[in-house]
Amino acid sequence: MTLKAGATAEIGDKCPQGGTWHPAGSPDNTRSIGIGNKMPPTPNGEPHWVLETPTGDK
Repeated sequence: MTLKAGATAEIGDKCPQGGTWHPAGSPDNTRSIGIGNKMPPTPNGEPHWVLETPTGDK
C-alpha cells in the first residue's frame, strides 16, 4: 500500500515509502529518500519527516 502525502516517519526509522520528504515545519527543505533507507537527522532538529510526494516504490 502506498502511503499518501502527509504521512510521517521518525528519525532513525526505515523509510516506509520512497519519495520526497521534508522535515516537519520546514516544507521548503525537501530530500528524496528511498524505501528502506534510514530516515536521516533533520537539518534543524525537527522531530520527524513528512512525506510530500510518494514515488512508485512501496
